[in-house]
Amino acid sequence: MATRAPQRGLFYTRDSGGEHENTPGEYVRWAMRAAGVHGVRFAGTPDQLERMIRTRVWREGDVFVDYGVKGNQLSRRGLDAMLQTAETETAVSHVFMPRRDRLARPDDPLDGVQIENRLRQRGVTLVYMDLVLAPLGRGRRDMGEMIVGLIDFDKAGKERRDLAEKLLYSQLKLARSGFSTGGRAPYGFCRWQVKEDGTPVRQLEDGDWTKRAGHHAVWLPVEDEQVWATIHRILNLLETTPASQVAALLTREKVPSPDAGRERTDRGVRHQTSGVWHQVTITNIARNPLLRAVVEYGRRSMGDVLRFTKLQPRELTDDDLRTDGKPKVIVNPVADRITAPTRFAPPVELGQVERVIQVLDHRAGTQRGKPRAKDPARNPLGCRVFDCGCGWPMYRQPYNGSFRYACGLYQQSHGAECKHNTVDGVQATRFLLSCVRQRILAPGFRDRLRKRLEELARNERAQASPAPDAAAALEASVAEVRRKRTLAEENMALAATPDQFRAISKVFDQLQQQERTLDEQLRTSRQEPEPVRTTTGMDVDAALAVLDRLAPLAAEPENLGAVGALFTRLNARMFFRFAPASWGKRSVNRVSGGVVTFGMTPPPITLYDGPTGRRALSGRPDIQPVGSGDGCVNS
Repeated sequence: MATRAPQRGLFYTRDSGGEHENTPGEYVRWAMRAAGVHGVRFAGTPDQLERMIRTRVWREGDVFVDYGVKGNQLSRRGLDAMLQTAETETAVSHVFMPRRDRLARPDDPLDGVQIENRLRQRGVTLVYMDLVLAPLGRGRRDMGEMIVGLIDFDKAGKERRDLAEKLLYSQLKLARSGFSTGGRAPYGFCRWQVKEDGTPVRQLEDGDWTKRAGHHAVWLPVEDEQVWATIHRILNLLETTPASQVAALLTREKVPSPDAGRERTDRGVRHQTSGVWHQVTITNIARNPLLRAVVEYGRRSMGDVLRFTKLQPRELTDDDLRTDGKPKVIVNPVADRITAPTRFAPPVELGQVERVIQVLDHRAGTQRGKPRAKDPARNPLGCRVFDCGCGWPMYRQPYNGSFRYACGLYQQSHGAECKHNTVDGVQATRFLLSCVRQRILAPGFRDRLRKRLEELARNERAQASPAPDAAAALEASVAEVRRKRTLAEENMALAATPDQFRAISKVFDQLQQQERTLDEQLRTSRQEPEPVRTTTGMDVDAALAVLDRLAPLAAEPENLGAVGALFTRLNARMFFRFAPASWGKRSVNRVSGGVVTFGMTPPPITLYDGPTGRRALSGRPDIQPVGSGDGCVNS
């Protein structure tokens, strides 16, 4: 690959500033000086990069940055954008990066070298603070240069482990002394800077941090009577009321939640919190060990390099990994956690806290801390049952030794929106199976299906051979491309400078490739089409054989795993309507009707297609009239 003429430079760094002595602004100042040395244009300033980090912007002009991203994560928004820009914009000739560890800290050092080669093979020069890598030519690679690259990226990867080890040892030391190990203070508490003996110095705001010899951070109770009144109320209610109902009550009364008015980032998206109380928020407040004047550390382990133990960091084991090899979050037993007394008296009655925790443990039963089952045999109608009232999917719930499906909007809003609409899971599955049997075993269905399949096969084969007009258009396109290629070939002979020759040569190569592609399409269009079989027997018989296998499967309501696969292949979906009904002295919602659809039949309502997380409820969509059509079964 020929070296590009120096024109424009890009700057990239990952999570700069805070880990090394250099600041982000100093990195950009170095890039500005390096751009002058190499004679390229670079539009970037120190203030620009620092502003991008504050506002979490990953690209602005010629500056690219990934903030707070692990070095072994090789796909990042800033890095991917920089690579695409360098590869697609021919004006880019240089990329400036502070060091190799700012590019990546890969688990496999070869991955870091491959990222560099991806740019260098495109004719881009890589400029580090201590190294310059020229574009790669077509000859043999410099073995010494390759070995140095592998050593540098291997060292950068090992530094992740060293940093993780230092961080864990530091957190262990702080936890044993009762100091904070990082993070935001829980509801009802705030961060304070204190001396080694616990003497308070000043309160720390969110995002504020301090690095001062002989000083640490602790969590102390806030002096807010309204907050503590809410905590006392939560404890009082939990003794007799489920946490979900407590959350719904506080939401209806518009009591400010712990994260009300804050912003957070989920999967790279910055958004404002909803301010809705959730069940897990209520239980976390009640279980907070600070209410018992105890500091607890090591409740969860989630590192991908080392994990926590009470004595020292440990290596990851098979139990720390998911089936796909990625690390998972582990909840450590209480006996394996570090506890220390706080520097304040218990802010609530200890006896009440113990009673509430016992009540919560009893309600949770054996399910506390267990992930939701992902066995398809336990959820045959997953993402196939919908509430016509709000358009949301209905989620599976364990119920009386079996399972049922309940409105997702009602669950995610903790009862604040929609209704408690539920359907029995086993009965719904059997009903949908009866609909499948009704469709498959209907008189004349097989004959109509065969005729339709034969018609589709004939249409498909007829469309496979292009019309004469299409072939004529291809011939005209080939003639035009050949004319342009001939003109480019003449201009190459008249090129006065190497730059002109390279530019014309690139156009010539593109036209030559386009000509080969059109020639291939033209040859294919001139070939005699394969004669259409009169019976299309093999294709139609294969499709009908699948139908024959579905019929006995539809008669096995107990084989939920296979039944779920059947519903997936048929794309069977159920849409339920609900109406109030009397149940003793109570009024509950019962199924009053609905629609079943198969295949590509459009849904009878407007389905909710927004985020389904509890943080992102955006109101109920407009509801369209429920109707029926081809492929629908009304009830």
